[in-house]
Amino acid sequence: MTIEPNHTQFEAWTGKHLPDVLQVQDGVWAVPLPMEHENYVRHTFTYLILDDEDGLHVIDPGWGFEDNRVRLKSAFGQIRRGIEDVRSIVSTHLHPDHTGLAPYIRSRSGARLLVHHEEATAMNSGASPGILVDFSRKLREWGAPLPERIKLYTSLSRQRRFASPEVVHPDDVLSDGDWLPIPGRRIRVLHTPGHTEGSICLFDEDTRSIFTGDTLLPMIHPGIGLGGASSGQDRTSPLAAYFASLGRLEQLDAAMVHPGHGYSFRGLQERIEETAGHHRRRSDEVRSLVAQHPGARVWQVAERVHWTAGWDRLVGFMRLSAVAQTAMHIDYLTLPPTDS
Repeated sequence: MTIEPNHTQFEAWTGKHLPDVLQVQDGVWAVPLPMEHENYVRHTFTYLILDDEDGLHVIDPGWGFEDNRVRLKSAFGQIRRGIEDVRSIVSTHLHPDHTGLAPYIRSRSGARLLVHHEEATAMNSGASPGILVDFSRKLREWGAPLPERIKLYTSLSRQRRFASPEVVHPDDVLSDGDWLPIPGRRIRVLHTPGHTEGSICLFDEDTRSIFTGDTLLPMIHPGIGLGGASSGQDRTSPLAAYFASLGRLEQLDAAMVHPGHGYSFRGLQERIEETAGHHRRRSDEVRSLVAQHPGARVWQVAERVHWTAGWDRLVGFMRLSAVAQTAMHIDYLTLPPTDS
């Protein structure tokens, strides 16, 4: 079986325009909300789920721009509901394109924001500002030239001020195996660390559909280890954790995948195989580059990696992510072998 995309969303993605609000299955709508400052990943999907008591539940509220508030309000109107009908909000991970509108929705509906407990630890410790400071320090360690560090810091600072004026704090926490509080639906929480420590996927047991956030995407391979402050419980390699998460998802009999970006699709196992293969090839490429350039710093290795979009097209957070991925692959290659 090959990957079969939702044709309407796929046409929008390849045509480089924003798709319409679309009912992707019974009682579930995908609402595209634009992302600013990104050249390739152009929108996030916010999902609206109708329960059997006529309440609405939101998965992954997008960037907190005023324009996105208007788009979300319009989407509610298209399905003949209002923001006051929202009963719960779930974010698959802590990034602002998946949490940004949560305070707005919460203030007007009383709905509570739920995230995995690892993400709650990071969000409540002020991890989002800490990401910027932490990566500024790491960029020095990774050998980034001063002009590049200034450019990245300026770009990311501007992006954070514009996109996330409000610090987002969760109300409740989720753990692996929990059921979302959606009457009439059996949607189970799967802890899938990798993209961030507390990333989750949400599996609908009845429709066999899965909401993957940024753990699995149809058109790019998500960055790994992009979370906030660690809980400090262990030193598991984010890449090793990600491979384990993909292995877990591969065991599911999922009929449809609803990702955080791109388009819905069929073919979970096939996309997992492609994604795992991509990261293993990337590790092989990094291993070869390190051998070819003894003493090269992380930045120098990253410049030589064959990135899908091309190194020159990686700007802002995308370039920061690329360098972080390179560092992660170098660390992964130094791990002792396992029995698996």
